[in-house]
Amino acid sequence: MDIKYDRQKLSPVIEDVYTLLGTPISIFDRDFRFIASYPPEGYLTDFCRIIRESPERAELCRESDERACCACRTSERPLSYLCHAGICETVAPIRFESEILGYIMFGEYRRPDEDTDITAYAKRYGIDTDRLAEAYSRLTVLTDRQVAATSSILESCILKFRLSEAISLRESELAGRIKSFIDENLDSPLPTEEIARSFFISRQRLHTIFRTSFGTTVKKYILERKMARARELLRRSELSVAEVAEATGFADYNNFIQRFKGMVGVTPHKYRMENK
Repeated sequence: MDIKYDRQKLSPVIEDVYTLLGTPISIFDRDFRFIASYPPEGYLTDFCRIIRESPERAELCRESDERACCACRTSERPLSYLCHAGICETVAPIRFESEILGYIMFGEYRRPDEDTDITAYAKRYGIDTDRLAEAYSRLTVLTDRQVAATSSILESCILKFRLSEAISLRESELAGRIKSFIDENLDSPLPTEEIARSFFISRQRLHTIFRTSFGTTVKKYILERKMARARELLRRSELSVAEVAEATGFADYNNFIQRFKGMVGVTPHKYRMENK
């Protein structure tokens, strides 16, 4: 899938969440590649920096994050988990229709009632216990209620990402999806506002896509597709002209007749007689 990430639009949103939480926020694409974070430099906590000082431990961190994203992709819901080093993180899916475009993750944090044995982790990874314990003590503490509230905030952020086109499909793929959407909904009026809203894009971008991808306007393209469907139904079905009008999204029978004659050159009835 061809996806566009606008880091300039992403940064202010994740900075706001960081200000609220005090814990780093990161965004990954659908293949778990890093896209953006806040803080932009040094988005890892001191605890994680210590853990990742060796390549082997850094790989364990990457694998832990990837497993969480895979589980999040399966559930299609925010997921809180304990990483391999004993600290908490939460990941939420960034969705477009039924597909996952990426992930937004916050952490590292600890819960107020947890009694993590830092000595055991320090011994397992060959790290100085006092150094690791001191870094652990400075992690942000979040209650279950705060984690749940943050997950809700992240879902609102994801909606904002889509509405602001901070994360979106590139023109070629988006054009194909919009074309399919129109073909599947020719029995509806299909106002441009509805199409733009369905794909979380502005009307301006919708018009730009049609100019560059189809060389025409949105309304003209939709009318052409509706008339093509109408001609097919008139040739191959026993539907009345009124039923054909309804099947192509025209509530006004007379408007359908006028539009059809203006584009095809004859009335629907005459077209049927000539092409049945």
